Amino acid sequence: MAWDPTLYTVVGVVAAGLFFVIATVGREHRSQPAAMAFLALITAMGGWALCYAVGLGFTTLDAQLVWQRSALAIGGLVPSLWFLFAVQYTNREAWLTPAIRAVMIVDPLVFGLLTLTNPTHGLVWSDPALVTYGSLHAVEFTFGPAYLLHLAYTYVVTPVGFGLLLFSVVRSTLYRTQAGLLLVGAIPPLVANTTFALGIDPGVIPSLDYTPFAFVITGPCFGLALFRFDLLERVPVARKQIVADADDGFVVLDQNLRAVTANPSAERILGGPIEGDPIAEHFPADEFDLESVSGTTLTVVVEGQQRTYDVTHSTLSDDHGRTVGYVLQFRDVTDRHTYQQRLKVANRVLRHDLRNRMNVITGWADELAEHETEDVRVIGERITTTADELVELGEQVRLLVETADYVGRPNESVDLGAHVTPVVEDIRTAHPEATVETELPTGTTVLVPHPRLLTISVESLLENAVEHNDAERPWVKVTVEPASEPDDYTRLHVADDGPGIPEAELEALREGSETPLKHGSGLGLWLVHWTVTAAGGTVSFERRDPRGSVVTIALRPGD
Repeated sequence: MAWDPTLYTVVGVVAAGLFFVIATVGREHRSQPAAMAFLALITAMGGWALCYAVGLGFTTLDAQLVWQRSALAIGGLVPSLWFLFAVQYTNREAWLTPAIRAVMIVDPLVFGLLTLTNPTHGLVWSDPALVTYGSLHAVEFTFGPAYLLHLAYTYVVTPVGFGLLLFSVVRSTLYRTQAGLLLVGAIPPLVANTTFALGIDPGVIPSLDYTPFAFVITGPCFGLALFRFDLLERVPVARKQIVADADDGFVVLDQNLRAVTANPSAERILGGPIEGDPIAEHFPADEFDLESVSGTTLTVVVEGQQRTYDVTHSTLSDDHGRTVGYVLQFRDVTDRHTYQQRLKVANRVLRHDLRNRMNVITGWADELAEHETEDVRVIGERITTTADELVELGEQVRLLVETADYVGRPNESVDLGAHVTPVVEDIRTAHPEATVETELPTGTTVLVPHPRLLTISVESLLENAVEHNDAERPWVKVTVEPASEPDDYTRLHVADDGPGIPEAELEALREGSETPLKHGSGLGLWLVHWTVTAAGGTVSFERRDPRGSVVTIALRPGD
């Protein structure tokens, strides 16, 4: 049983080696959709080529038949794996019904068992004979019914796989290069196998199955698709970007702005299936432009209800920075949109309607305060005081409404001293009886979604510290403590010598909500709490010895 390798053996081993290298490298991506089917496919091709090539080196019939049976049993896996990969690659796994899955498993399993046990029944081939062509020894045989049945199955599923990849080439620029390389690589072995199965004389060695040798072309094509065009990274682009059950709508577009795929939410938003169509045909804008549409708000009727969506897009790029497509996202912001509408109405009521009506009340109260009767004057003064308090309360509520517009924005770096100093000067002007001291290092910055949030917080703290101070000459000190480490916070301390913050106010803030038994007397501290937390900071409270409070705002340092 001598083994005398020939050039055909070398070619087959080289083809197998290419596949095994691709499979080894491709294992890094085995968690990606379609990756396992692809790796199994090229491993089976490599095993087929290796066994057939090694077998050709033997000079006896029995030795060649051992390797021939192994090669054919492994090769029987290729049609099912090819179809499985094509279905998963093109995201058509719905085709894999239980019946189809059963056939895909039964055919290679039964064919492999029959091939390995062929000497006992001859259902796969019969009448084997060793023929010699120069230094090459090959086996001739007559195909049996089991082989012909497997061949029929092969030429049903293999063209379907080709059709799916061809569809990707024609319909989508996003996958065109990858799918094209897969097609180019798969055509030579298909032609070679068809020639061998039909008994067509290629004019070289009639008894030789050239399929494993055609893998020499298949290997580089598959390798190019994997290494150059990120086959296993970009196959699941649509699958990674689209979550079928997500409330948000997602549409993957190719470079020509044609819909590659869309999740059910996007189809409901845009009125039906859109795959393969230009997105402009389904988008309600008169002239669709990706850049101008991104960042806009879209209001449509979905399943009988009016819904509002924020529209954004992102670019899909490969590892080389080339644009391969886009993802269009529709985020449902109906609740937020409705909430913002209500806030705007509330803001208008507080800014105009409430203030105007309170001005009327104050005007009449001032008339009463000047009345000649003492009791009437007292009533007028109380009404004026209460009206002023209501106006101030309305102003605080208005500020709360204003802060909602800034929540969720990206943080920006703000000079702390530049925004605190004007607030301090305003307080000094409004309350000349108060002493307001400051320690504000220059160049200290913090991160906030909008400078207005910082101003509102400091205004509220200083007004509380002065207006609720029962001392004859209130004292307040504002100190800035810059962050000492990159991960540390910059802290702004506001200390006063007032009566201290009521425990009920602090308890409500600690618990994060108010109850009929635990609530504050105003909105000042809540205003500070919400504005600071919106900036990603914290607020803390301490008792000051011998009297007063220290409120500390901690914010992340700026650039």
